[in-house]
Amino acid sequence: MVVTVGRYFHTQIYFPGDRASIPIHNCHPGGPAMKKWLVVLLVLLALLILLSPAIVGRMAENNIEKNIEWAQSKGDGVSIRTESFERGWLASEGRHRVLLDGGRFRAVAEEYMSATGNPELPSLLIDTHLDHGPLPASSMSPGLATAVSTFSVDPGNGATVAVPGALTSNVALNGSSQSHLLLEPGSVEDEAVTFEWTGADMVFESNPTSGDLTAAGDIKAMKLAVNGTTADFNGMAVNLDQVQSKYGFSTGTLDARVGSITIDDDGSVFSIAGMTMSASSAIEDERLGGQTVFELDTMTIPEIGAVDFTADVTFERLDAASFAVISDAFQAAQNAADPQAALAGLYPEIQQEVETLFAKGFAVRMEKVDVMLPQGLVSLQMNVDVPESADGASFSWPGVMLSSTANIDVRIPVTIYELASTMNNQVGALIAMGILVPDGDDFVMAAKYAQGLINVNGVPMPIPIPGM
Repeated sequence: MVVTVGRYFHTQIYFPGDRASIPIHNCHPGGPAMKKWLVVLLVLLALLILLSPAIVGRMAENNIEKNIEWAQSKGDGVSIRTESFERGWLASEGRHRVLLDGGRFRAVAEEYMSATGNPELPSLLIDTHLDHGPLPASSMSPGLATAVSTFSVDPGNGATVAVPGALTSNVALNGSSQSHLLLEPGSVEDEAVTFEWTGADMVFESNPTSGDLTAAGDIKAMKLAVNGTTADFNGMAVNLDQVQSKYGFSTGTLDARVGSITIDDDGSVFSIAGMTMSASSAIEDERLGGQTVFELDTMTIPEIGAVDFTADVTFERLDAASFAVISDAFQAAQNAADPQAALAGLYPEIQQEVETLFAKGFAVRMEKVDVMLPQGLVSLQMNVDVPESADGASFSWPGVMLSSTANIDVRIPVTIYELASTMNNQVGALIAMGILVPDGDDFVMAAKYAQGLINVNGVPMPIPIPGM
């Protein structure tokens, strides 16, 4: 196609594979040929503008449902219900209810209902307004729709309390969404409860199709007072970047910093000066590895005193497929109606995956687990290495135990050991058996395991191996 632009247009159109051409020359912009093209173009644009809101509204609804299903699959004990979704031509309205009703939240939820007498569980209501036409994104950026969500809390009796602020989202064509949560300062107060917050500013990007999720921002200070008990939370900062693997779980990085927490229960004060957590994980050659570093700074416990805690744990070479099955089974058991019974009967369901995990080998390294108590420092270091079984070798626990190696080093202050002895008479046997030996103001244990033999503080101690 050749185009010359001046007062008149001259265009030559060539058909692929053919030297024949159709000349369209001397077509004045106001001439009949140009008017036909303009009419067709304008009609197509008009149809697109008129039909896109309804199409995008339907697609936006589907993508919201995908996001809800994906979020619910990631939330242990969290359920999300769609209470309404009214799709309009240019805009739609939806309401969703978030409940903490399963897994680790079950017992707390039941206690709450019993204590308050409310007929329902407390829940978070999310009301969303979607604009999806004629131009879905007001900023002209590509996307299915823009959404503004507002929040309110239902304590379980239907008397909702509005939360200031909003979540603004852009739903993209591929189902992903970019969201900005901006909560303004506010407070709620009634006869027994006062809740004050100073806001939040978080940015999220998620894709339910790929499972990718990033989040970054700050949740600012909050204060809760209930019947003479107060809880002060000095905010937190989060930076999360996760990618969902083909095995169903996510890998990536997490960095979180939590400010001070203080709970005053009629003069009995529990407090934490702060917490930090850094975690990373990745899959390489079908094997999962990662590291978690957690630090808790000055946790003050009534009648005990100040406690510091630090942990640095690394895991390597875990078979990702087996790990995924085992992890899913544990989560399902924890969310069961009777978690204790479900966990007790879990092993037969995952036995094959556990054996595969050990057969393919892995390593766990606790580089540092330190607990600083008023009486002194309790420290633990441990390494466990399970090598991969030879190709074609049938699995056996004796084979795993004979090939594995491990070491553990423990240090306990004498004062803590003496305190434990007064609480449990059997603790004293640890010294008599040579498991703990004195080292200055501490008792220590240095143990190594290899080829079915454990060596504790230089003394060999054979251990029975099943099947041998």
